[in-house]
Amino acid sequence: MRRAECRTSLPCGSMATSLRLCVARSGVLSVWSVAALSFVGLLAFLVLDLWLLSGLMQQARNCCESAAIAAAHKWLADDLLRSSYQQFQVDGRQAACTEAALDQADWYSERSQLPPLNEADVEYIWRDNSADAASFPVPSAVRVRHPMADGRIYRRPGSLLNVSECSAAATVSLENRPVSFRPAPGQTLPMLPFSICDDPGAAGSGWWTSQIEQRGGSDEVSWNSELRIFEQGPDGIPEILVQLTTDPAGGPDELALLDFSGGDQAAARSLKRQIEEGLRSADLEVLGLKELFLPMVFPALQPQAEQLAEVQAELAAGRVEPSLLMLCSRLASTGVSLQRAVAVRVVDAVQSDAQTVRLRFQPCVMVTALAVTGSPETPENRYVYSVRPSN
Repeated sequence: MRRAECRTSLPCGSMATSLRLCVARSGVLSVWSVAALSFVGLLAFLVLDLWLLSGLMQQARNCCESAAIAAAHKWLADDLLRSSYQQFQVDGRQAACTEAALDQADWYSERSQLPPLNEADVEYIWRDNSADAASFPVPSAVRVRHPMADGRIYRRPGSLLNVSECSAAATVSLENRPVSFRPAPGQTLPMLPFSICDDPGAAGSGWWTSQIEQRGGSDEVSWNSELRIFEQGPDGIPEILVQLTTDPAGGPDELALLDFSGGDQAAARSLKRQIEEGLRSADLEVLGLKELFLPMVFPALQPQAEQLAEVQAELAAGRVEPSLLMLCSRLASTGVSLQRAVAVRVVDAVQSDAQTVRLRFQPCVMVTALAVTGSPETPENRYVYSVRPSN
């Protein structure tokens, strides 16, 4: 009986031991489960923080870039072409551009967690040398920085990234060394279908050079940028008088009529539409080009009487939007050699007789993304700029 009792008691002891082992193992598994779940939760929390911070960083970068672009565009105004300036005018321009950048940043602040910027966050990078030292100074770039150190931007309760140091910045360059213009398919280049000879070596000082850059032209009207109209009275920027005639005599003030269709009558447009639409990518394709290079030979036409009437009707009231006007080195009946581009607004156009239309242009500053910029050795162009992100 004792042996039997002993036999029957052994399974009970083994069961108790097994139960104790199961309980112990269950406790170990529970600790590991809690640890694993905690780690997964912490990792998920960190991933969520990184995702939110990444989105906020992108907003900050967009904010910086938009603010820098706003400041750059504000700087590029027509009064850069005036012959003289005072330092207080440069300081005032910089203050106005900084305000434009801060206003743009405030727009982002109102729609996100981004705090507003301050004046110290907007920096101007100046050119080492300028081809025209007497002209109004223009920075080579504008840089805007959005500091986000010590959770200034990202401060969510319980976040693991509140003490992380990070920042967003953007730099935009103000480029004015165009070597060509490249309208993409469907785009148009705001370019008038005219060219004027400006070859100092072959024709004295050149008509544009003498009238605008040497300030020989009259200064009778001023451009009101707020009302977008011309007003009577000087503004320090001279105008240039030119003529388009059916009977050219080789005068320095005579315009050449550019042929946007390259002699292809199927692609020809009326002169009115050429003035309205500018140079299209399709026009360049007809000419066998993908971009308008400078210098290059461009086809020209002999103006007809009906075309003079189109010009006068289209431009009699002026043209407030900046347009490119090409300067050439020679005039010919079949083509001209385009050398450089300037930007103008058309003040008016008057048909003096059946063979002649007289046009008055005022130079201006034009900002276009279609300009292709050359190397630092390329001459600066004080009329044509591109504003591009550079980082």
